[in-house]
Amino acid sequence: MQSKRLAPTVLLVSMILVAVSGIAAWIAVGAIANSTVTALERMESALLTARDLADTTASSASELEQVVAVVGDGLASTSDALAATQEVSKSVRGVLGLVDFIGSVDNLQTSLEEAEKSLVFVQGSLNTASSTLEQAGPALHETVVALAAIPGEIDAAIGQAAAARAKVNDQVWLWRLAIVAGCLAIIGGLWAVRENARRVDSLMNAVAPSLPPASA
Repeated sequence: MQSKRLAPTVLLVSMILVAVSGIAAWIAVGAIANSTVTALERMESALLTARDLADTTASSASELEQVVAVVGDGLASTSDALAATQEVSKSVRGVLGLVDFIGSVDNLQTSLEEAEKSLVFVQGSLNTASSTLEQAGPALHETVVALAAIPGEIDAAIGQAAAARAKVNDQVWLWRLAIVAGCLAIIGGLWAVRENARRVDSLMNAVAPSLPPASA
């Protein structure tokens, strides 16, 4: 009889424990959701910083490509100018050859020849530099294109993080609703069992007096 009296109490304690577990789960889901949202917000902030840096880098690379193109054109133009200067110097030396009876002409011709040699050396250096910049142009352009695509990729990642954050906020209420529904279902089942047990005890108590005493 004592075990039968304890059964409703045990069921009542079980229902209380289920309710406490549901409250703990409700709080835990909120804490996890808040931590997740905070982490996603921090990631979005870091991605925004990275996006600004990538945009600045891409702009700088584009400007560098333009500068390299201008420098390359300038080197080529300078080389052409030096070639024209050499031609002028040769023409002057040819004219001076016609008046070589003047004593100072020989010295002038020698100076012009040495200047032409210097111009040839400088022109060669300029052509080498111009050729190097021209060869580096395609690789630099590919780098610029790749850098220009990075901000867009980061923007896509920022959008995905924002969507995930919104989804967490939406789903936390679904999780809590599921917790409440589960707890209510369990508590309802335990309550039904407790009520059935009480009815059975009542019936047994009502029938017990009418039963004949057991023979020794």
